[in-house]
Amino acid sequence: MLAAALSFAACSPDDATRDYGFAKVYIPQATVTGLDNTYPIPLGAFYQNSVYTCSYDKASGKLSIVLGVIRSGYLAEQKAFSVSLAFSQGETDGKLDEYSEKGTPAQALPTSLCTIPSTIEVEAGTNGGTCTVDVDMKALALQKSSLWVTDSYKLLVLGLEISEPTEYELAEKNTSVVIVLDLNSSHWDTVGADKPESEIRTLFPIE
Repeated sequence: MLAAALSFAACSPDDATRDYGFAKVYIPQATVTGLDNTYPIPLGAFYQNSVYTCSYDKASGKLSIVLGVIRSGYLAEQKAFSVSLAFSQGETDGKLDEYSEKGTPAQALPTSLCTIPSTIEVEAGTNGGTCTVDVDMKALALQKSSLWVTDSYKLLVLGLEISEPTEYELAEKNTSVVIVLDLNSSHWDTVGADKPESEIRTLFPIE
């Protein structure tokens, strides 16, 4: 009887109006490897899921990389909020130093070829929102000779960070992310010829 009473008390009608956990804002893509805040592009096979990590538009030549934020915890009232998003020189340099120590060819992805939204918006009633970071692949292809080293392309690194949430607080971790664009990935080769992403291998052929 005591157990039944405790169970009833634990599931009272008031629970729906209570908050659980801590409301902290972070970048989910910073957790995909489980090792650090690296966000590999491409992350996996294309057209495998209903939500893609990235997509390519042949008309514009833009590779759109999905990036977002999530607010942790359960809140009865989920307020709308936004965070600022910006290039991080420190995160970019830190990852390049790591690759240098390993002898892995890499360089910064030119920010002049990227469109980075200044904010990420989250609507009321939800706990997350997304934006896209666009890379002009056709313009990048004009520089491909400088990206080629021996038998592969350099990894291209772009560090980003969020700041200034209009509601809630930033988490202690995963508020920055490092996009690593791998032009050597076999996933560019396995995309069907009828899919727009197949053009990326055409733009960046493996010699």
